[in-house]
Amino acid sequence: MRIFPRIAFPRQKVRRVASHRASRSSRVQTPKAARLLDFSSTVGAANSVENLYESLVSAIAQAFTVPAVSFFIRDDDVGGFPCCASTVVPANSESRSQLTLSSESFLIRRLKNLSFPLRLDAADLTAWTNAFSNAPSHVLEERMQEKNVILRTRSSLLVQLRTKGNLLGVLSLGERPADPFSLEEQEALNGVASQLALVIENTKLLQRLGEHERLRAELAIAAEVQRNLLPATGQITPEIELCGHCQPVAQVGGDYYDFIPLKDNHVGICVADVAGKGISAALLMSVVQASLRSQLFNTQEQTSVRNIISIVNRLICTSFSSARYVTCFYGQLNVANGSFRFVNAGHNPPLLFRRSSSQTNGSGSSGAFQSLSSGGSVLGIFPDSSFEEGELSLHPGDILVAYSDGVTEAMDISDEEFSEVRLCAAITDASHQSAKEILANIISSVANWSKGARQHDDITIVVLKMGANQ
Repeated sequence: MRIFPRIAFPRQKVRRVASHRASRSSRVQTPKAARLLDFSSTVGAANSVENLYESLVSAIAQAFTVPAVSFFIRDDDVGGFPCCASTVVPANSESRSQLTLSSESFLIRRLKNLSFPLRLDAADLTAWTNAFSNAPSHVLEERMQEKNVILRTRSSLLVQLRTKGNLLGVLSLGERPADPFSLEEQEALNGVASQLALVIENTKLLQRLGEHERLRAELAIAAEVQRNLLPATGQITPEIELCGHCQPVAQVGGDYYDFIPLKDNHVGICVADVAGKGISAALLMSVVQASLRSQLFNTQEQTSVRNIISIVNRLICTSFSSARYVTCFYGQLNVANGSFRFVNAGHNPPLLFRRSSSQTNGSGSSGAFQSLSSGGSVLGIFPDSSFEEGELSLHPGDILVAYSDGVTEAMDISDEEFSEVRLCAAITDASHQSAKEILANIISSVANWSKGARQHDDITIVVLKMGANQ
């Protein structure tokens, strides 16, 4: 199974391992086996896992003068033992891909319980066939498949490749009719097998490391793509200042914010949070963004915010499983007169900081902060959900802060949350400054609070400040 195209093998480490194994295998005295005690040159010359395995079977075939040598190496994902290299079955051939010994096969079960190589000859195969002739059809089919593997690889001696008592693979050798394997050679093969098992185990480790590095590189690309999907932070017009920040807990995340210029001097503002984290949440968030933007750009005439969210909710319901949902806040600002219409679909209520506490909120009572909670349920669960639309007027100096729960739920080293109270304090402290400076103060306040503690969730913040020219 090809994991990655090329792999670098550390020569010095392999030489040290081979030297250590050689000292432990001093009992091997035959000249033919002695040539196999150092695999460092074979390992060092390999430029891929496949090339390494093919080189190893060729080296064994030459050293023991055996025309038929094959490797069956355990697939850690599936559990079977596919033929990974062979001197008699060409690489990349369809027939080789079919040569696999099941982890529950008769041969594998026998090899696990034996401490010495297993010999096979024509009489054994005949007796084996007769023994299973009356077995259920599926058992007989499995045994015949095993027999076919033995015949195709010309196996007559099977040697276990073990590490820490576990069967890592099987070395198959064909018979030498004029010169059968002596007991001394079979004993030597056991020592060689332990060396091969070590090489294969290290190769698997390198494969996993290579896969990890490849995944890291792909995640870095995905993170860059996700960052590029976010609007340019620090967007400023004569009427408004608008900026945002997104800090995923992993390389990619499920939080999302957007500033969307619309016709008739309107701008759409969205903050959303997919339940979950990581790659799956990031993929689902791309669905949210695409659904919202396609609806806004394909609408020929101005429609209500609640209708937009209702349509987006139905689109998400068809794309998400029932176990996934999205919290979302979406609003549209009329830049000309400050009118702001919004829907809160199960999201943390954004905070509106009024320039003057003498101004009143929607309920008629005075106060510096107002929560924007009008809306409905989260998106992605009920396709027929209805939503309430809220509306208010923004005035010069007013500040709107929309955020995800990763902000208020950020914990310090004592597991105490940052909380909405501290968020309000961070906004108030910087309220006389620009939107960028308010955003920076919130970010630094959260970072200082949670210093020394692990980030548990994605952090997203959007700050809107009405300018003096509005």
